[in-house]
Amino acid sequence: MNIKNIISVLLATGFTLAAFTVEAVPSFARNEGKNCSYCHNAWPQLNSKGRTYKELGYRLPDSSLMSFKDIAEESAFPISAVLVARPYDKKDSGDRKIRALHEVEVMVAGQIGDGWSGFFELEAEDEDTNARGLEVGVANAVLAYGYNAAVNLQFNYGPTLWADPYGFLGDSFRLTRGHVGVIDQKYGGVDGRIRSTRQNVAVTGRPVGVLFYSVGVSGEDSDAEGVEANTLHARLAFDVTKDIMVGGFVIDGEVNSTAAPTEYQRLGLDAQADIGNARVQLAFVSGEDDTATPGIEVDNDAASLQAYYVMKSDTGAPTWVPLIRFDSYDKEGGAETIDEITLNVTRYFTQNVKAYVEYWDRSGEGSTADDDRLTVQLAVGF
Repeated sequence: MNIKNIISVLLATGFTLAAFTVEAVPSFARNEGKNCSYCHNAWPQLNSKGRTYKELGYRLPDSSLMSFKDIAEESAFPISAVLVARPYDKKDSGDRKIRALHEVEVMVAGQIGDGWSGFFELEAEDEDTNARGLEVGVANAVLAYGYNAAVNLQFNYGPTLWADPYGFLGDSFRLTRGHVGVIDQKYGGVDGRIRSTRQNVAVTGRPVGVLFYSVGVSGEDSDAEGVEANTLHARLAFDVTKDIMVGGFVIDGEVNSTAAPTEYQRLGLDAQADIGNARVQLAFVSGEDDTATPGIEVDNDAASLQAYYVMKSDTGAPTWVPLIRFDSYDKEGGAETIDEITLNVTRYFTQNVKAYVEYWDRSGEGSTADDDRLTVQLAVGF
C-alpha cells in the first residue's frame, strides 16, 4: 500500500470518528435500566451477566415478567437498530470501495409473557442488492420457551450453534469485519458453513450452574423449509472457573439435495479465558465429508485463536479494544493450508457507538491466492 492510500485511510477515519458524537441506547439496556457494559465486556461480546440474560430468554435473574403489551404500554417496546458504514474498504486483489452505508439491521427481541421469548432480525447489506438497492432479508428468527434453567426449547432460523452464549462460535458476537475461521469454512463442501442459516429445533439449558448444553436437529444450509432435516448437533461448555470455559461440539448430518445422500461431520473443541481486561478465545474443528466415490472421505481441519484487550474509562465503559486473531485452515483434503492474520483496533465513543481500523492478510501454498485488506468501519446501535 502506498503513502497516498495510507493518508486517505487516516483522513477517512478521522472525519468518520469526528462526525459521530451522539449517545445511542440499545433497547435491552433501555428496558432493563442498565448500561451496555452490564452485559458486555466489549459490545457485542458477552460477560457472565450477559450470558445469563441470553440464556434466560432476555430476562435478568430477578426481573419481573412483562408481556409485549405491557412493554408497549410503557413505551419501551424492545426494538433496536444497527447502522454500519465502511468509508474505506480495499483489498489488494480488488478495487477501493467507499461503502457509505454497508449494512442496516433492525432487531426485535425480548420476553413474550411467562416463559416465552423471541428474537427477530431483519438485515440489508450492500453485497445483497435488488432494484431498490440494499436487499432486505431475515437474518435470524428465534422463538424459545424456558421451562426452567435446565430445560429450554428453541425454534430457530439461524446458525446451528445460535444458542451458544460464549461468543466465539456465534457470528453475531464477532468484533471484526472478517468471520472467525473455524465457523466460516465449508470444509469438504458437502454442507454449508457452521455459521450458515438453517432451520433448527434445539433443547438448551444449564442442569448445573457451571455446565451449558444444547442438543438439536437441523435442516440443510439455506433451506428455508427444513426439508429432510437429517443433521444432529450437540454442544457442551463447562465453566472451570468463573473466568475459564472449555467446551466442545459435534455436528453430524446427511445432505439429500445432492444426486445421492452425502454424509458429513464436524467435531470441535473450544475454550475461553478472561484474564483481567483481556479475553483469549480458541477453537479447533475437524471436518469429514463424503465424496462421490463410495467409502472415500475428505478431511479438512481449521483452527482459530483470538485475543483482545479492553481498555476502560473511569466508569468501566470500554474505550479502546486492540485485537489480534490467527486463523489456519485446510483445503482439498489437507493438500493446501491457508493462514490468515487479523489486526483490529476499535474505538468505543460510547458503549454502543464504535469505529475500527482492521488489517487482514492471507497467505498459503496452492491455488488460493495471497491477499490483504484494509477496512475502516463504523457501527452505531440504538
